[in-house]
Amino acid sequence: MKLVLIYIVIPILWMLIIGWFTGSKAFFFGPKDDERKQSIKQKTIIQSWATLFLFLLTNFLFDLFDLRDARLDQVEFVYPELLYLLILVLSYVVFYWINTKKMSA
Repeated sequence: MKLVLIYIVIPILWMLIIGWFTGSKAFFFGPKDDERKQSIKQKTIIQSWATLFLFLLTNFLFDLFDLRDARLDQVEFVYPELLYLLILVLSYVVFYWINTKKMSA
């Protein structure tokens, strides 16, 4: 069961997700978007990854120059990776909305 999940179900889900987010015709699944919609989705993906990169760079610079707030030392994140995934998804939604509004005219 674990083997089926790892080698069959997860790659199919991954292809569905990528196909929907990009709107590309290269994947078997997902929407067949027109060029305007594909352009919006591609710009949105680039902007959301750039936002995540800026968050990671800021975190690195805070560590490098030891600019941490002493009050936050007692707070521990159980899953800090989820914060970055949340930033990625939320920035995708926000930039998708912004780009749709910009290109609707």
